[in-house]
Formats: sequence, structure tokens, C-alpha cells
Amino acid sequence: MAIVVLGMVLVVSGCMSSPSTSSTLQVLPAALDSIRGIGELRAETSREDEDDGITQVENLLVISVGAIDEREALDKAASLLVARGWMIVAENRPVIVSMESVKWEHTHLALRPFSPDYLEEYPEILRKLEIPIEGESLVYIEVLATAR
Repeated sequence: MAIVVLGMVLVVSGCMSSPSTSSTLQVLPAALDSIRGIGELRAETSREDEDDGITQVENLLVISVGAIDEREALDKAASLLVARGWMIVAENRPVIVSMESVKWEHTHLALRPFSPDYLEEYPEILRKLEIPIEGESLVYIEVLATAR
């Protein structure tokens, strides 16, 4: 009886608050480190989108994997990611490869040959990439964590 009364007092007094309905979905640092490890990180940024109290953080990376053309870059990056515990779930080569992590649950990525169009909202990143390395082809990777 005393426990019930104490519980009611806490609820009425506001000492027991309801859990927050907002949350953030973001990729674990270890997963990002694994992706960065496939080559030379040339640029990185992130963007946030909020929907129904849930903030989704998407990481955007531009990486050189030592390939000389777009097709080779995409194929090499996909192979390196598979070796690091990523599984191909869909592909439309040479345009895109979609993958999900076997190691980090609910972590997904989209892998594409790099195009400046993907980063037109991020001029600071494009400025970093203005000095191309001769014979280098880059990959663009979008990484996100989902609730399911």
C-alpha cells in the first residue's frame, strides 16, 4: 500500500517524467572508421534530418581507393568493404552499390563513383577536392543508421 501511495505522489508531483520521444540515429564511430580504412579519406561531412522527433544523421565521405577509373573505384571499394564485414544488398553497377553492415546492426551505406553533384550543398567540401590527383578516381559514400 505504501509503495502505491509513494508512486502516486511521485507521478502527481512530477518527479517521474515520461521518457523523451526524441532520439538520434547515427552511425557508430567504429563503423565509420572501418569505412575510412578502405583508402585515403579526401573529404567528409554529415547532415541531419529530423522527422517525428527522430534526428537522422547521415555521414558523407569521399575516399580514394587508388583506382584510375570510376568502374574500378566502385568495384574496388565494394570489395574492400565486403572484406570488412559489409554485405551487398542491391547493386546497379557502375552507378551504385547498396550495402549493410553484418557487424553493426541497422547500418547501411550507398557507394557511388564520385560526382561533384552529390555535394553541391557543401561548397566547403568541394573546395577541398578542387585539386585533383592525376589519374585518381574517387568514391562517394553515404552512411546511415536506421531504427530497423
